[in-house]
Amino acid sequence: MTTTTSSPSEAARRYAYSLFAIAESAGNLEDIHTALTSFAELIGKQEALRELVTSPLYMREDKSKVLQEIARKADAPDLIRRFLGVVSENGRAKDLISIAAAFDVLYADHKGIQTALVRTPDALDKAQEKRLIQLVATSLGCDTQKINLIKEVDPDLIGGLQLRIGSKLVDASLKAKLERLNNVIKGV
Repeated sequence: MTTTTSSPSEAARRYAYSLFAIAESAGNLEDIHTALTSFAELIGKQEALRELVTSPLYMREDKSKVLQEIARKADAPDLIRRFLGVVSENGRAKDLISIAAAFDVLYADHKGIQTALVRTPDALDKAQEKRLIQLVATSLGCDTQKINLIKEVDPDLIGGLQLRIGSKLVDASLKAKLERLNNVIKGV
């Protein structure tokens, strides 16, 4: 799953919804989700590709050709290739990562997957990540396969963690504890 935390624009949500509806009706939702996620990750990792999709210096048609060729070489489904062409020609190539994030939300809802965002001062190791997923799954009453854990490192937390599931936030960070103690001392 995509692990971006920025909120997709309304345009990105509309494109994602359209792609989702077509993929679902065509019966290849899994393949489209996998391909779109991979493509968004590629854009995130490859600076030259990110420059291509975000820069106004490149013509829409050129962006479309390059993105479709990359998708063809990656053996992406035909629907993804056509979608990349439409998105590029409509001047929305810069929104591909946001579109993938919006698609990911639709996919997760469809599959009953819960997203949990965890912020820690240091990266979690595999054992910590597994334990956290088990705790979240137990608290939500679901299988660990239904948990999408998004991890962020925030050194300002000093210690502990912040966990957000939907609109609920559990702030067990040392930073938050120190702020609460400071407020008590100040009488706030």
